[in-house]
Amino acid sequence: MNNPYTSKHVPGVIPDIQLDKTESQVVNLLKSYTQAHNSQTEDPNDRITLRITGGWVRDKLLNQPSHDIDIGIDNCSGESFVNGLKQWLDAKSDVDGRRGDDGDAEKINSIHKIKKNPDKSKHLETCTTKLFGLDIDFVNLRSELYTEDSRIPTITTGTPDEDAHRRDATLNALFFNLETMKVEDYTKKGLEDLSKGILRTPLEPTKTFLDDPLRCLRLIRFASNYGFKIEQATLDAMKRDDIHKALETKISRERIGVEVKKMLVNKRWVYGTLDALALIREVNFPNVFGLGDTKVPDEWLSNNKKRLISDISQNIDSLNKYLIDIIDSNIMNFSKVIDIQDSSDNDKILFYSSIILNHWRDMKVKVGKRDNYVSFFCVLNGIKMPLKLADNVALVTSQIERIRTDVGGIRGFTRSEIARRFVLPFQDKWEINLLINSCLECFEAPDQSTTILNRYEGVIKTVYDLKLEESFKEQILLNGKELMKIINKKPGPWLKPLNERLFQWQLDHPGATREDMVGYLSTISIE
Repeated sequence: MNNPYTSKHVPGVIPDIQLDKTESQVVNLLKSYTQAHNSQTEDPNDRITLRITGGWVRDKLLNQPSHDIDIGIDNCSGESFVNGLKQWLDAKSDVDGRRGDDGDAEKINSIHKIKKNPDKSKHLETCTTKLFGLDIDFVNLRSELYTEDSRIPTITTGTPDEDAHRRDATLNALFFNLETMKVEDYTKKGLEDLSKGILRTPLEPTKTFLDDPLRCLRLIRFASNYGFKIEQATLDAMKRDDIHKALETKISRERIGVEVKKMLVNKRWVYGTLDALALIREVNFPNVFGLGDTKVPDEWLSNNKKRLISDISQNIDSLNKYLIDIIDSNIMNFSKVIDIQDSSDNDKILFYSSIILNHWRDMKVKVGKRDNYVSFFCVLNGIKMPLKLADNVALVTSQIERIRTDVGGIRGFTRSEIARRFVLPFQDKWEINLLINSCLECFEAPDQSTTILNRYEGVIKTVYDLKLEESFKEQILLNGKELMKIINKKPGPWLKPLNERLFQWQLDHPGATREDMVGYLSTISIE
């Protein structure tokens, strides 16, 4: 099968890297220190050359802003380099009352070392500090040697060529040499692949992915973020069973979750995210959205695993087939009311997660003493998202059938019923909830999408016309203490249903005062 994920538009590659003011300050400072360091040694093995590596070089050549600066160092560890830089800055401060040679005072207040964790494919020991307001990562260039019977590599200081060939893609293996101020392409393919928008591994892809399976998800993310095409041999390697197993056993769910989040909040919003999900489907990675480290009963898992995987695949296929048509619909009022492209990251994750996981809306599992929806555990433990987000996904997916019925019957609802059915349960997510439900209904009846979207748009318009869009923030006119004082009763089971009844009355009587509610209270019997 040919790879269908071709680039519609790859931004032009500029011939030279242009530094902004802050980047120039950082580069000038680092060059000054390395020149001072190198002038003190005659041993070529002690001389230092700095290179900016990876994504920053790629983005700058694409004429896109980037503040993710990683510095590769030869002949020195990141920690040793940063400690030396700090000592040099401190010494200069003592001599001439300022820090740095570029005319701007600068200091290093903190140094953070990220230790190696080879068991989870976190092989690089990185030292991070802040320069001119930018977080800069320093790491030695490295060579990694893997053996067939071990997933833990032997790491040694490497050459630029060795370091470049250990990276996830040729276009991410470009270096910017701070001494020559030139771009270096040790794979001989990086610049060409960047200009053509092609993602390929510098080494044989199967070996590359077995060494670090997370590279599969990273390439999918790059393809979706930039509109790049994954080279066919690289894509084929992602489909191998041994790669799938390595991803499941070697990579922590937290690191998988980071990549998935970046896909779901894609800067190419609809199209990029759909590209990512389609590629996940293509290479058969649906377990990315699985239960993670949730401890479920073996019997439950054996009975439901097949359904979990098949539903994931089916939902991704449906999403890709219909969502773009919905978003590109000529029902402009709907898109003006809800424009998820301008929503928060969590809203985008809520949107896609709810659609992908909606087929499990009736499926629960008991974990320990907790009984909750499968969708909740997939979001919380599968892709390691926050508890509140997992709760929202479970709430939205569990209410799909009810919402669909209520949308069809809205004309018969009072003001309070509209608030209680569409707004109050979901609070500030009520609009996203309606968008999710409208898309799901369109998936099932695509030939009726215009009618369906008009119906949901009508619900949203009604909520705004009745000024209920923030009804979840509204406070009851009489609180519990006031009610107990007026009625002269102690707290008890009577209080909650009375509060609900009074709040319902309040919603049906917008503009009512506290005195109005006291008057209404005198007309009802209290059990």
